[in-house]
Amino acid sequence: MPLAGTLAVVVAAVEATVDWTTWVELDVSAVYGVPLVLAAVARNRRLLWVLTACLVFMTFAAYAAQIGPGVFSPSEPYFVNRVMSAAALTLSAALCHVWIVAANRLAAQRQSLIEHNQELDRLRRVAEEASGRKTQLLASVSHDIRSPLATIDLIADLILRSAGNPALAAQLPDLVRRLRNNTRSLTDLVSALVDISSLDAGQIPVRAGEFSLNKWLTQECERLLPLAQAKGLRLISIGPEAPVWLRTDKLKLTRVLSNLVGNAVKFTEAGGVTISAALTPERAPLIRVKDTGAGMSSESLGRIFDEYGQLGNPQRDSNKGWGLGLAICRRLVGVMGGKITVESEPGCGTTFDVHLPASCVVK
Repeated sequence: MPLAGTLAVVVAAVEATVDWTTWVELDVSAVYGVPLVLAAVARNRRLLWVLTACLVFMTFAAYAAQIGPGVFSPSEPYFVNRVMSAAALTLSAALCHVWIVAANRLAAQRQSLIEHNQELDRLRRVAEEASGRKTQLLASVSHDIRSPLATIDLIADLILRSAGNPALAAQLPDLVRRLRNNTRSLTDLVSALVDISSLDAGQIPVRAGEFSLNKWLTQECERLLPLAQAKGLRLISIGPEAPVWLRTDKLKLTRVLSNLVGNAVKFTEAGGVTISAALTPERAPLIRVKDTGAGMSSESLGRIFDEYGQLGNPQRDSNKGWGLGLAICRRLVGVMGGKITVESEPGCGTTFDVHLPASCVVK
């Protein structure tokens, strides 16, 4: 296209030079129409009309320079020819202008259609991936739910037999404890699945309220301390140096922190967990949960937030959760306008960072 525009200017210049320097009876409308066609091919409307104006001017300038004294008259054949040629050039330019507009509109429609098809193809792939993940989820849930149900059924049968046999009565407390653990495990799974379904459907609203970040952090550490102490771990909290007030969904933030600390305690055997809160240089809240656990490989980090990739893992201990908590945390933080990131290395522990938007800070 740029080449056609350059060629149009060159051809127009050559034609104008020949018309000016030689007394040749040119078919001006036909010869001067060539640059206009080239400008139309370049789809440059501005160039089209600039060339038209220049060529119309040259049509009469060349005639004026070459006509002899006293020869001119409005009915003189060469002058009439030039007038008709100028009119033909103007009409040709108008037709080329209409053609350019139509060509541009067709090109825009074609591009829009291509983009629309690409978007439809993207949506189709997303729908297929979502359908595949849902299928995988159902298959994984059916696999994971079978084991605790079988255990519950077996324990219930043992309790029933123990109730009629005094010799087995001593086993009842342990059986009841195992029954309760499996029941709670199933309850957690069902609750997590309900939460994910609600998040997918956009049915979890944000209920923002103002609260002190410092006070909230202290209260949550006191509440979660027994969880760490039960495993002989330390739980350390580090709040902002100056008081910070936030306006966000306190319940969702509490749930995220509880899940992160719960995971840190579950997968840490020695040392402790540190919870810190501060403002970044951009005055955005940053809440960090750092543990001294075994850490994770880069391969594991790539799928820890996937709600579908961890179910059905035969190596997973169901007592350590169903692998849905981090996916829910990511969704909840996203609902609040933030994001969650993780850093970890095998043998060096894991650090989760919850980034909230600066607009959450009230003072």
